[in-house]
Amino acid sequence: MKIERILVPVDFSEHSRAALKCAIELARDHQSEVVLVHIVEPLPYGIARWYEPTKLLEHYGETASGELERFEKEATQVYPNCRSELHFGVVHEVIGELVSKLKIDLIVISMRGQTHLMDLLIGGTAEKILRHVTCPVLRIRTV
Repeated sequence: MKIERILVPVDFSEHSRAALKCAIELARDHQSEVVLVHIVEPLPYGIARWYEPTKLLEHYGETASGELERFEKEATQVYPNCRSELHFGVVHEVIGELVSKLKIDLIVISMRGQTHLMDLLIGGTAEKILRHVTCPVLRIRTV
């Protein structure tokens, strides 16, 4: 299997760092590009009562952009063929679109120590991604 492009969804946690570390190891073996992606999700229903939604999303976007830039900088110091993208939307839907658009060969995502059964019951993000993408997904279990 030729792996030219690996997508790593990040939320800036230590779990994401573990997935990124694994993705970089795979990328080195296959001379692949690593694409870090952070997705700012829509605001919860009813939040407009207390905040101006547009300004709040802009704030989240600016904060995420700075964090993603730092994450990318750390990654490129270890493996230069990394880049990042910031998107807005529902995580599993955006990742599904990116798989096609960017011709992703593999997704590496962290799993926060929950059991597979818990993911199925509550519909965790990793589980939703698994159901909505057409490429292989490598889930890294972290504790």
